[in-house]
Amino acid sequence: MRGNRWLLVWVCSLLVLGYAACSKKPTGKRYELQGRVVAVDSGSREITVAHQDIQGLMPGMTMPFQVARDQDWIFGKIGPGDHVHATLVMTDHAELQDISFTKGSDAGSDGTSNVRIPEVGDEVPDFTLVNQSGKTVHLEQFRGKPLLLTFIYTRCPVPDFCLLMSNNFSEVLKQLQQSPQAFAKAQLLSISIDPEYDTPSVLHRYGERYAGKLDPTFQRWQFASGSPEEVRKAADFFGLSYNQKEGQIVHTLQTVLIGSDGKIAKVYAGNQWKPADVAEDYVAAVQ
Repeated sequence: MRGNRWLLVWVCSLLVLGYAACSKKPTGKRYELQGRVVAVDSGSREITVAHQDIQGLMPGMTMPFQVARDQDWIFGKIGPGDHVHATLVMTDHAELQDISFTKGSDAGSDGTSNVRIPEVGDEVPDFTLVNQSGKTVHLEQFRGKPLLLTFIYTRCPVPDFCLLMSNNFSEVLKQLQQSPQAFAKAQLLSISIDPEYDTPSVLHRYGERYAGKLDPTFQRWQFASGSPEEVRKAADFFGLSYNQKEGQIVHTLQTVLIGSDGKIAKVYAGNQWKPADVAEDYVAAVQ
């Protein structure tokens, strides 16, 4: 009996300790975040914030942040122009906790525009751009085949922003080679948000680094820019926010799959999407 009693005590102690361990919230590095809300996407549980410098982590920029699940109460209440204060928690992923906000005006003093959230089924306007060969490109000309479109700029120094988008597009094109039908119809377009620097010759050199042997003549993957006004209109339509700050362009990330009918088929916000998934979506759009 005495032995059984001690065994029972020991088992109960393990259960209590196990419960405490399971109920303990995950820990991670915590940073104070303050800024202005640029866009809200309740479907992806993200808010895009033009934030101030985050001490010990990153300079001020505009980017999307995942909202912790216990903070979902903000959706339907927070909106563009609001001033937000939160804790950015970095564990195996990044999310916003302890969110508070005050209502603000829609106009931003940092130069960012309020972003519309593009929706599946939206018809894409016929934006006019100039590609890496100096030729005029109309988005209308891509109709009849799916088009995968993203935004970059060649001087972007952040590894998981423009560099990642271009590497991802390269991987998408590589994977499309496994489907001859899809590869034959492949259309990729990277639009530079730095038109003053990213001239056709600059885009040509940049494109060669990423298209490489996959598409040396740019038949399937083009790099383009245009007038500042036209680039801004395209970015606004597709839900990309950007502005010049201290000699650097701070921006969000937005990638879109446009169907052969010229309408948005899928939106890939941020940088968490996987090339394999996008390639699969492209193949499905071709069939």
